[in-house]
Amino acid sequence: MIALLPALLALTDATTARAQLDEPGRNAADAGSAGLSSPGGNPAEATVRATPLGAEAAAVRAEVIRLIPTERHYAGFAADLIAAVYEQRGFRPLWNEADLQSGFHRALAEELKHHAFPELMALDPESLVPRVTDTTVEKRDLAHTIAFCDAALLIRFGAVPTAEIWPDWDRGDTPGSEDRTLAAVLGNLVVATSMQPFEMRGAMNSLAPGNWIYRELLKAYPEAREAVLQYSGLPQIPSPEQVGAGKPGEVYPGAPAIAAHLVDRGYLQIPQEQAALVHSMTPELTAALIAFQTDHGLEPDGIFGSGSWRYLNTNAADRYRSITINLHRARLMPEKLGDRYLIANLPCAELYLFDANDFLVKTMRIVHGRADKASHRTNIFRDRMQEVVFGPYWNVPPSIAVKELLPKMQADWGYLSRHNYEIVTSFGGSTGNRISPDTLAAVAQGKLLLRQKPGSSNSLGYVKFLFPNSFNIYMHDTPSKEYFARANRDFSHGCIRVSKPDELAEWVFAPEGWTLERVRHSMQNDVNKGVAVKGGINVYITYFTTFPRPSTSGSVFLAPGRDVYGLDAVDARTLAPVIPWTE
Repeated sequence: MIALLPALLALTDATTARAQLDEPGRNAADAGSAGLSSPGGNPAEATVRATPLGAEAAAVRAEVIRLIPTERHYAGFAADLIAAVYEQRGFRPLWNEADLQSGFHRALAEELKHHAFPELMALDPESLVPRVTDTTVEKRDLAHTIAFCDAALLIRFGAVPTAEIWPDWDRGDTPGSEDRTLAAVLGNLVVATSMQPFEMRGAMNSLAPGNWIYRELLKAYPEAREAVLQYSGLPQIPSPEQVGAGKPGEVYPGAPAIAAHLVDRGYLQIPQEQAALVHSMTPELTAALIAFQTDHGLEPDGIFGSGSWRYLNTNAADRYRSITINLHRARLMPEKLGDRYLIANLPCAELYLFDANDFLVKTMRIVHGRADKASHRTNIFRDRMQEVVFGPYWNVPPSIAVKELLPKMQADWGYLSRHNYEIVTSFGGSTGNRISPDTLAAVAQGKLLLRQKPGSSNSLGYVKFLFPNSFNIYMHDTPSKEYFARANRDFSHGCIRVSKPDELAEWVFAPEGWTLERVRHSMQNDVNKGVAVKGGINVYITYFTTFPRPSTSGSVFLAPGRDVYGLDAVDARTLAPVIPWTE
């Protein structure tokens, strides 16, 4: 193997600028504004150039475009990457002859399998050699580079553009993903291929997604794949919402199935065939359930309720399927999530607060957009928190004003004042509370607006957290605390209600020395006072139905979330070429 570190050091600003990755899956409008191809166009041309390639590098690029499978959405990026590597090397061979043995293709296939892709997707470099026509680079060397980079980019970027999984994820591209630039991938490629001796697993690991969510799911994937091959079937556990909770010592209709699942997970030490004979929540079954609850971060009360049901009522096939889908989603997360950041995972209906080095500080429950109305669903996107507003007004969206509040005002003219609303000409304009048929008609036409004053009845509670976005989604307090106690927490119009807004604000302003007492004082006494979040905080609103849920103790366990928006089946169909099953 010829060391390539000098190539990385020689990477010029011009090379970096001329070939940046169009984030896989950007929408057509974004692509068109930069002269890029849309996902439905020619992905091989999805790059930006500040300077033209030299003739030799252009020939290499054209050869890669011709040889790489046309369905690879990152084909243009792969061509730029390979052209840049050889250009920086003076077009000398990249590989030692010892590395180009017959096991190269087999090793690529094994790496794709390790990262949840079909082995057959690995390109065979030896079959590419006869097709290479350009002589700028030694033919066999180029063929192996194309096969290696294709597998590496499949693992890093996935088989489909971002927008086909999370359509809004790259809208605005904030916070950005430096790990998806040509310079970043070229640097990783240089390090990977400079290993002495070369080792395929280590090389691919250095090019694979580096975020902790992907890495934790990847740890669980081999065992899940092996388990599904041995799976013989487990009974479904009745939902406690239908048959009630299972309490210690009581006869319970779900006891046999609970026992079967706990035996399968290794918590109940009885032969599997005896599980069908367990008809009550015996001391042995309760003890096994408590151990399971403890390991999975549930309340260890020995009561089989909705939380325990969601975590336990899965089988090997379910777990394998979910881990595979969520591995592909995790590829969309940046490698570096930020010095301090938030993750709101919708299927778990929880918010996670992280300090430096991905250290979890706090977890709290959230309420997010309703599933039964597409217009109310919370978007999956990323942004930066810029401001916190204490004692906020609620500027009622016109759609809510007309569809939900106007009928109540028409039926009861006292409704407005009792609930602390006011009629305004604009959200920053003059006010008036006189109700008449004319004012109600103006509200219906959108000529007048509704605003709710700060206070205990305000729908946003005492504080809101702003990360400006085109969806008008933010986090906020709420007077409706009862929803946080529910297992299913999709009740909002799209915004995210947080169960501990005072503790969230304390964490946000901790670098400025704010205490919980100061936060609570501002919540109760300030009126529409905005406080800037210095430097901003990264916010990720995600959708992982199997989430490596961290704890403040440092342990991580895979938490099954509720597929609240039914996206697992959608993504399984989208990923059908790389996942062998769909719904």
